[in-house]
Amino acid sequence: MRLGALQPGYLPWLGFFDQIARCDLFLLYDDLPYSKETWRNRNRIRTSQGWCWLSVPVRNDGLLRKTIREVEIDEERQWRRRHWRSLKQHYARAPFFPVYEEFFAGLYETRWRFLNDLNLAIIRYIVAVLGIQTSILVSSEIGLEREYLRLRGRHRDPTGRIAFLCQHLGADCFLEGALGRIFMEPERLQPLGLTMEFHHYQHPRYHQQFSRYARLSGGFLPYLSVIDLLFNHGSDSLDILTGRKTVSLP
Repeated sequence: MRLGALQPGYLPWLGFFDQIARCDLFLLYDDLPYSKETWRNRNRIRTSQGWCWLSVPVRNDGLLRKTIREVEIDEERQWRRRHWRSLKQHYARAPFFPVYEEFFAGLYETRWRFLNDLNLAIIRYIVAVLGIQTSILVSSEIGLEREYLRLRGRHRDPTGRIAFLCQHLGADCFLEGALGRIFMEPERLQPLGLTMEFHHYQHPRYHQQFSRYARLSGGFLPYLSVIDLLFNHGSDSLDILTGRKTVSLP
C-alpha cells in the first residue's frame, strides 16, 4: 500500500491533488508546527493582469508556538467578502464556475474560527468533485503525531517519522515530495521492508480565462490553485491534472 502525507493548505495547487490521487491512503498532517509565509493560508488565482494572491489573515498571538490545527483566522479583516468577490470577478465567465458556485458561496458565508477547518473543508470537497478515490485521514484525529513524539521525542528525524507512519498505517511504500530528496534517507527504510518514491509533478497546460492577455508562457500561467483548472474544465480536471488527458492550446 502506498501512503502519502502533506500539510493542509488553502485552495491547494494541482500537484497537491495529484499526489493524493497516486496514493492508496493519504494523511493530512495538521498537527505539525505552523510556519509563516507558506501555502497554509494563501494561494494564487488567475486575473486579467496575470495572477493575484488570496490570503487568509490569521491571528498572530503566539503563532509560531502553535500547530497548524491551532491557528485562528482573524475575522476582523473581512477576508471572506474579498475572496468571494475575487472569485466571482475573475471566474464568473469560466465554463464550469456555475457548477461549483454554490459550494464556494456557502464556504465564504461561513464564519470560520480555525484555518485548518476551512482548509480541510475545501480539500475534502475538491477531492470529492474531482472523483479521487484515495482514503484520507487527518493526523490530529487519529493521534499519530502525539504517539510519535511520545516514542521518539522532538528531535528532527523526517525519515524516522516516515517509517513510523508506514508501520502504524500498514503501508509498505511512501510517496514523498520531490524536495524530500534533499533531506530524506530512503536507504534507512529498506531494512524495515519499506520503500520511498518521489513525486515529480509535470504541470499540465489547459484553457484559462484571460490567457490572451498574458505575456508569460505563451499565455498560460502554471502553479495556480486547483480551482483555476476546475472552473475551466469541470469533470475533466482529474484526467488533466494527472496527465491522463492533454489539452491542445492555440
